[in-house]
Amino acid sequence: MDLSGTQQQPTINQGDSTFSKKKKKIFDASDHISSISFNDAATLLAEKIETVGVEISRSIASEVLIQQKSEMTIQESALKLYPTLYEVEGLTEDERYRALSKIPDHPTQMLIFFSLPSSVGLEWVRRFLADH
Repeated sequence: MDLSGTQQQPTINQGDSTFSKKKKKIFDASDHISSISFNDAATLLAEKIETVGVEISRSIASEVLIQQKSEMTIQESALKLYPTLYEVEGLTEDERYRALSKIPDHPTQMLIFFSLPSSVGLEWVRRFLADH
């Protein structure tokens, strides 16, 4: 048997070991740089997410205020509905009460009713009752 081939093998392993240590040292340095870059990127991303979160919160708050104002307008209109229906000449008592019970279920229609001139109120209420 020739043992010279087996003696070279440990020499190759020692060379690999030295190369591996150098490679690891280089890798450690680049890992540190990558770590700093990753941390910077993560910090920037966190700042952007926070900014977007604040903007979304403001937008939601604004929408809530708009919704609340709209609901207040509808509530105020509902409070004025009976007196206004009472002023519509030609409505029967039955039509007035049916309109009073149906119109608030249709807030947009109620707002339209209040925007109409009084001369078309009777016809509008009768058509509304026929359709609803």
